[in-house]
Amino acid sequence: MGSSSNSEWSSLPVDILLLILDHLVPMRDYLGFSEVCSQWKHAVCKKLEDLRFNRRRHCRLHQKLPLVLVSFRIGTFCLYDVVQRKSVWEFQLKQGDWRFEGCSHGWLILLHLRTHEVMLYNPFSGKSIHLPPIGGKSIPDFSAAYEKKCVLSADPDHNSNFVLMMMSRDSERRAAFFRSGDEDWTYVKNLKCLEDIACVDRIFYLLEWQNVVFSWDGFELRWIPSRVDRRSLDRYFTESRLDRFVRDEFLVESPEGDLLRVEKTKTGGFLVYKLVWFSRNSRWEEVESLGDVALFLGHNNSISVMASDFPGCRPNSIYFFSQSNKYPSPLDRKVYVFSLNDRTFTRLSPIILRPVLWI
Repeated sequence: MGSSSNSEWSSLPVDILLLILDHLVPMRDYLGFSEVCSQWKHAVCKKLEDLRFNRRRHCRLHQKLPLVLVSFRIGTFCLYDVVQRKSVWEFQLKQGDWRFEGCSHGWLILLHLRTHEVMLYNPFSGKSIHLPPIGGKSIPDFSAAYEKKCVLSADPDHNSNFVLMMMSRDSERRAAFFRSGDEDWTYVKNLKCLEDIACVDRIFYLLEWQNVVFSWDGFELRWIPSRVDRRSLDRYFTESRLDRFVRDEFLVESPEGDLLRVEKTKTGGFLVYKLVWFSRNSRWEEVESLGDVALFLGHNNSISVMASDFPGCRPNSIYFFSQSNKYPSPLDRKVYVFSLNDRTFTRLSPIILRPVLWI
């Protein structure tokens, strides 16, 4: 009886399985669904292909070229196009004791250095949203002295039920979140030593040291199994990390919805990996070419676009900030582009723009 029942489930038509998948949360639920049998795994793979196609179409219709937020004088900021090398938008903001911490969905995230209050500010509409202070009794370790990485789950203008996650770049490197409607911030428990965070389809992904990645849907933290699991960390360090001397790591969503991990090595080059979920052994797979994709990386925000949609944007390339040796201040940086074709660098800003972040 049990065997017959299992056979009936495994023989469900793919169209029916696709309808079921429409009611599940992408990635979070798909992994368990795909493990039922080969037929269900086939349905998940087909669903993912459909999602990738729709995502590419959506990107072409709605994506914008990332701009650099630049401060030329006190209270005056502009958005600078590094591809066309021109300013495209200027706005006034009395910064005072507010420090820029990041940008997500077009909203700037600012932290007040004395009160620790958090503010979301839209430079295009002038709208602001004030959130409770971070770093109080509930989040004692989030000192204002350290830079933060900030990611929104959705555009607050389009979805009032948003979540803002912050990762502190202090020695603990923990994450905390604020859910709209809450009265205070909350730690993401049991995680430390984070390298980066990203959000794909309202699911947050948190990259811990040694490439261990977790997903968090706002309620439950899940470890994503991959070839580099906790039991093989020592071996991975010996075989892979030791000869690369990785200096920085970034998580970024590709235009197709894949989760990419980018390593910046001590020599200044980049290595790109894609998280391959639905195989017998999920793993980080090295990507030799990004194709038509360009990545814009930053400690405060990372974005991907289809380069062919923007004249002058270089495909198969990585745009990033690099601190000048002559000017050690963290504000004195230049914009470079790294080509994965020939692994060469080109400086895009002839002068020091003092960029803050991508928007």
